[in-house]
Amino acid sequence: MRKPNNPFILSGYHSPDYFCNRKEELAWLDEQFRNERNAVIYAYRRMGKTALIKHFFHHLEKNKRAKTVFVDLLGTSNMPEANKKLANAIVQQFGNPHGGIGKRMLAMLSTLGATIGLDPISGVPQISFGLVQASEVERSMEAIGSFLKDINQPVVIAIDEFQQITSYAGQNAEAVFRFWTQEFPMIRFIFSGSHRHMMQTMFNDQSRPFYNSAQMWSLEPINRTDYSTFILAFFRKENLEMTEALLDKIFDWCRMQTYYVQLICNKLYGRRQAVSDDLLLEVQQEIVQQEAPLFSTYQQLLTDFQWRVLKAIALHEKVKSPTSQEFLSSYNLGAASSVSTALQLLIKKEFIVYQNNHYRLHDTLLMRWLQQL
Repeated sequence: MRKPNNPFILSGYHSPDYFCNRKEELAWLDEQFRNERNAVIYAYRRMGKTALIKHFFHHLEKNKRAKTVFVDLLGTSNMPEANKKLANAIVQQFGNPHGGIGKRMLAMLSTLGATIGLDPISGVPQISFGLVQASEVERSMEAIGSFLKDINQPVVIAIDEFQQITSYAGQNAEAVFRFWTQEFPMIRFIFSGSHRHMMQTMFNDQSRPFYNSAQMWSLEPINRTDYSTFILAFFRKENLEMTEALLDKIFDWCRMQTYYVQLICNKLYGRRQAVSDDLLLEVQQEIVQQEAPLFSTYQQLLTDFQWRVLKAIALHEKVKSPTSQEFLSSYNLGAASSVSTALQLLIKKEFIVYQNNHYRLHDTLLMRWLQQL
């Protein structure tokens, strides 16, 4: 695999050389795999859930301990769409377009309503999935499960943004997926999601189908010391000056959200010069301004009062009691009941999150942008 020009990867997973730590999390995932337990990993977005799972899968595949499948449900709105994504991921992993499609896969594809043709340019077999009706999804998933259970290695399926299925209107998607995992107990599952509260509810609420069906892990920020060592090594390798004091400023500014730390380091590394306070400020400002056109559209999604509440929390960074008289008077927000109503909507739309007894903005860059207005 070609080495990346910039070691601070922003999209996807490259290789272990460009992945920092997570030893405790990897050991936990391995324990679940060895003992045939399903696992749940949840964290807010941009904390590195996907990279962690793909790093774990890299080691399972490299050591030939399992075959792995990764499915991302983000953007799906119903069971047929989820089923199609799952089927595509299965074909990508187990299909062999250059060597022909095996009989078992052909049988599965037939059940899924897929068609096989030839790419007009390359001549390689091409698989197309037609529309699967909601009534056919369970039969389709059973065909996928039957295909996977006969694979001569353990199979692990990771379903990312799993909380998305709770938005599939009138389709009882949780029950369908739960029945599927029970019907094929030798297939291991990793469920991950970025809506912490919903993921906790799905697996801890006694009234939900997935209650007590998997072991759960809340993904926290990477250890600062380990992350510092990882980052400094790449800068020093290129004789680029970077200090631990500057890294502390980066970590604090990013609130340890992995993606934003990577983004700033990627841009600083790309400058190929000694990192100074001035350069760091320049890069931070560049990153915020790049997102400004998007952030400015958010105001149209909210009422004037909701926007004022959002900005007040951004200026405060984290708020323990947003309905306290001190907070209300500091930002001229009026009645506590109005703020409480606005908060409910901001949380629902995931502008605001509640964690460790504090309210804060979910998106660090949005917070930094609002602080500049």
